[in-house]
Amino acid sequence: MRALSASELLEVWERGSRESAVDRALTLLAACSVETRQELAALSIGWRDARLLEMYEALFGPRVDCFAQCPKCGERLEYAVSIRELIQPAAENEMPLVLDAEEADLLLRLPDSGDLRAAGECLDADAAHKMLLQRCVMEASRDGTPVEIPALAESTAEKIARRLAEADPQAETLIDLTCCACQCCWQVILDIECLLWGKINALAKRLLREVHTLALAYGWREHDILGLSSVRRQAYLEMAGAWPTF
Repeated sequence: MRALSASELLEVWERGSRESAVDRALTLLAACSVETRQELAALSIGWRDARLLEMYEALFGPRVDCFAQCPKCGERLEYAVSIRELIQPAAENEMPLVLDAEEADLLLRLPDSGDLRAAGECLDADAAHKMLLQRCVMEASRDGTPVEIPALAESTAEKIARRLAEADPQAETLIDLTCCACQCCWQVILDIECLLWGKINALAKRLLREVHTLALAYGWREHDILGLSSVRRQAYLEMAGAWPTF
């Protein structure tokens, strides 16, 4: 996982700003990875998020700084988590997964970016959840004889959801929090794509302000300004008397 140059980061930011969260995650990873976009799209959500965590570490360091609001008293809480502590290995490497359900014996696969994109087109969360699980059923059989994949009963859907979560724990990263004001304990889901994009969005806008300032001060082109190291850009901004305070 390599770091991005200033110009590459702006290109990724420009493209990602026009995309959905699912496609934006692939754009971010494709910019830093040797795999093709198609190969990245085939990763399970857990493996995708692990790669996004590695990208965060390469760009912004080994710690994720976050904020949360206590659901009981409304106190704002700031917390930090180590990237290395967040990355979880897949519980199972062998695919497909086998599940003995009431309707049939099912072969399952882990959901990927294509499944998230399809589920995102559903009208409500329940329909999206059901579609996601249904898409993860590859085959069905009874006593070794292939049968048509059945519509999932609620109990079977719950079993599939548990089986997928066990096999790919990185797909939902939960953080345990305790409010310092009222001692309320709760969990939050860490959305690494959202956090990473927020940091990239802020950094891209900062770079654009730097380009704007130096172009006005010295008449330089964007390409030349972005080609400078961050240390040299800062030195020129200080000499121009316009080093930003953000």
